[in-house]
Amino acid sequence: MKKIIILILVILSLNSKVYAKSELKLGALLPLSGKHALLGNNIYQSILITIFELKNLRIKIIPLDTQSTKSGTKKAFQKGLNEQVDIFVGPIFFDTLSVIKSLDGFKDKIFFSYSNSENNSLPNVINFGINLSSQINALSKVFNQNERYIFFGDSSIFTKKVSEKVKKLKSKRAQTVIYKNFKDIDLKTKQITNFNYRNKKHLREIKRLEKIQKEKEIEKTEDAALHARYIDNMKKHDTLDKVKFRKVFLSSYNEELIASLSYFDFYDANYKDVQFITLNLWFEKKYLNEPSFENIIFPSINYKAYQELNEKYQKNFKRDIYHLEVLTFDMIPLIASTWFNTKDRKLKASNFNGSYKGKTGNFSIKENKANRDLILYKITNKKFKKI
Repeated sequence: MKKIIILILVILSLNSKVYAKSELKLGALLPLSGKHALLGNNIYQSILITIFELKNLRIKIIPLDTQSTKSGTKKAFQKGLNEQVDIFVGPIFFDTLSVIKSLDGFKDKIFFSYSNSENNSLPNVINFGINLSSQINALSKVFNQNERYIFFGDSSIFTKKVSEKVKKLKSKRAQTVIYKNFKDIDLKTKQITNFNYRNKKHLREIKRLEKIQKEKEIEKTEDAALHARYIDNMKKHDTLDKVKFRKVFLSSYNEELIASLSYFDFYDANYKDVQFITLNLWFEKKYLNEPSFENIIFPSINYKAYQELNEKYQKNFKRDIYHLEVLTFDMIPLIASTWFNTKDRKLKASNFNGSYKGKTGNFSIKENKANRDLILYKITNKKFKKI
């Protein structure tokens, strides 16, 4: 039977005999200085908060600063070995592991990486980030129809991976459109929407109606006024004909995603006629202020849990929680509950296999990666709403 562990309850139920086990030494292998210092310190702060909330457990956190460099990473890892760290939390980026994976002692330790990598795996590294498979699995609910869709994304390797995974869903793809840069987004959206043709057709219709009006073919005064108002309304728009497609999947993030939707809207292909779908938006508030994001669908963690964590951060630190920090509130309780409920001092990655109910939702660990049961949301009237 698949084991189900409710992490919070497990922590609270640990008895004094379990506490007798030697303390858990966690090594925070993070960039606490250098170009990634802000990110590293934010995550380190989240680790400290989580451990503080598990105050009944003997957990010692040891900061290991990679200095955002390869040489710093090697020194930080060696320091962790010297401090006899039991489990490493980090690194943030999977590429960082390539610097130390050949060093003595690496294979003897377990790492909980914040990476969402699926293809790159090491037997002693658990990739705890929200991976692409989890997101696509959640989106299968909106790709289960015969309705065709357009795939729209950049030329990156990541987008190629997204494209391949989306192809496996039930909906059929009408077109794959790849842009090279911001300028190309404008060109591609203009082509997809067939804007030039629709616009010329629109202008021709205005001229035709104006000709009728000029030749006074409308005799009644009321009809003439109505005709004039209709022409005036047409002049307020570039097109009135709807686009032929009804669904678009966008494999973009941040400013590129905003630009893509803005251009679709600019060329008269917006949420009123088209269903736009994308990947995890992490409930970033900036998207709520974009009119073109209305009705967009995306997968994510439990929003209520995210709000609770975010309120805590706003109250104590006067800032929103960074999305990778959210993962810590599932990661640390999982590590602690497994450690203090296992007699063996030396654990294997397989000790963490199973299904869990965490702070941010349900997830499971298998083959050294975390797979999450994500929820679908959409933006409606500048609010995130569960579908």
